[in-house]
Amino acid sequence: MQKIIILFLLLITFSCSKEDSQEKNNANDLGGFSAFIDAKNLRIFAKEGVSEVFLKNVGKAYEAMFEDASNIDESMRFHYFSTSKSEFVYQRVGLFGENDTNFDPGTPPSPFDDNVTDYIWELKEEGVEQIGEVIEHLLHTVTNVVLFLSYPNEWDYNNSSSLLNKAMQESIEKGVYDISSYDEIKDDKEIYNKILTQEYAYWLILAEWDYFIIAGKRMEGITGNEEFTIGTPTEIATQLPLGHKLYKDYIEKILSIPDSETIKSLF
Repeated sequence: MQKIIILFLLLITFSCSKEDSQEKNNANDLGGFSAFIDAKNLRIFAKEGVSEVFLKNVGKAYEAMFEDASNIDESMRFHYFSTSKSEFVYQRVGLFGENDTNFDPGTPPSPFDDNVTDYIWELKEEGVEQIGEVIEHLLHTVTNVVLFLSYPNEWDYNNSSSLLNKAMQESIEKGVYDISSYDEIKDDKEIYNKILTQEYAYWLILAEWDYFIIAGKRMEGITGNEEFTIGTPTEIATQLPLGHKLYKDYIEKILSIPDSETIKSLF
C-alpha cells in the first residue's frame, strides 16, 4: 500500500517563519494546505484534517535528528541547513484515507516548488506503524532532497558512479537489498532511480540507527526484512563497507540518532 502511494505522488510531482512557529490560512492561500510549521529550516505543510498535535510532533521528530553528538561536523550541518533553506525544501503531511485517485497533493505558494518528495500520513492509531511512517518519509526528504541538493555529485541518484549508487549496488549484489518489487516502474528511469536510492538510504540509516524494531520494520527470524535483510549497525559495517562509509562520511556528520524514547512519546 505504501509503495503505491509513493509512486502515485512521485508521478504527480514529476509531470520564512521561525522554528516551531505555526500559521493557519485558508486552503487557497496555502495552495491546498491548511497550516504549516518550520523545523530546522524545513517547512512542513499540512492538509486539512491533520491534527495540530501531529503536525507539531512531526516537526519535533525532525528536530530530534539534529541534537548535539560527538561525530557532528558543524560545517557540514550548517551547509545542510543552509541548502534546505535556500532551496525551499518542504515536507507534506496528510490525513490517511485521502490518498485515493482523486487526491489533490496540493501546490504550496511560491517560492516552494519542486524540492519535495512524498507525504507523511497521519494514521488512525499511534504506535510503531506511525513511527515508521514518520521516520521513513522524513529520511526520504533528508536523503533524496536535501543531501541530493547539498552534495549533488555524491548523492546523485541518476549518476551510476555517485557514492550513493555505488553503495546501493553493493547491497544489491550481495543480496541484502531486494529491488524486485519495483520492476513495474522500470520504464521511467528517473523515478526508478529516485525510488530505489531513497528506499536504500532509508534502510541503511534505519539499520545504522538500530531502529528496525522501533519503526516496526523487523521481520521475524532476521534482523531486517524481506526487502532489506540486515538491520543492525554491526551487520552494515561488516557486510556493506561502502554503505557504512557513506553513512559515516555524511549521515553521521549531519544527523544524530534520535532518542528512541522521545520518538515513542511523540507517536
